[in-house]
Amino acid sequence: MMISTKDQIITGLSSYSKAFKVISANKMGKYFVLPVILNIVLVAVLLFSGFGLGSWLSGIIEKSTENMSGWIQAAMLAVKIILPIVFFILFIFVGGTIVNVLMSPIYTILSEKTDTYLTGRVFETNAKQTFSDIGRALVIAFKNTIKQLLLTVLCLFLNFIPVIGSVVSVALIFIINAYYFGYGFMDYTYERQRYSAKESNRLTYNLRYLAITNGAVYALPLYMFCGTFFAAFLGGVSTVAATIAQLELERKN
Repeated sequence: MMISTKDQIITGLSSYSKAFKVISANKMGKYFVLPVILNIVLVAVLLFSGFGLGSWLSGIIEKSTENMSGWIQAAMLAVKIILPIVFFILFIFVGGTIVNVLMSPIYTILSEKTDTYLTGRVFETNAKQTFSDIGRALVIAFKNTIKQLLLTVLCLFLNFIPVIGSVVSVALIFIINAYYFGYGFMDYTYERQRYSAKESNRLTYNLRYLAITNGAVYALPLYMFCGTFFAAFLGGVSTVAATIAQLELERKN
């Protein structure tokens, strides 16, 4: 039985309010400390890398130019100012994906604990299976990131169409990114149920409106200025929400 678009969207949205209750009741707050710290470190590294690279390039220009003209000095200043901004924008678009890949072991635990809390099922794991699951998650994350970036680049070409093209481009890019973010959060459940990457892809497509809804709630604050600093925290909440929604739709189905 196909689950309706309406059911997928409503379940996806309502699962977020339930996620906070599950996190609190199941005492999972400790699992959010490391992701938040890592996220802050990544932001700091990227920003300081931008400043450092700008200074390094300016130093090269200074050494290679004996008599600097005004326009070269202006170019050096622009490099120092623009590069950190470019790095920060880059982090906004790919930072969420980077954090999610690095945090996949913790998100796996959050999804599993949510499942156990809601259903009573206990999942046995061992070192070999754990490494296998991490490898599977990394492969899927890599493939999805490539698809995500390629589709995003294609959408950018729509900006050549005045006004309407830009609006459509922004909307499509947001939907594409939301889908792949949601895919990542939902895959922890499919991974635990031992589905192959191909089966996971099919199941996620069947629940694509749930994936988009779940990913959109994550992506919306992420693409705002301060949202970048909380990507890892949001990812953990989204993972719990996705697991709740999948279990609910599974029961309905």
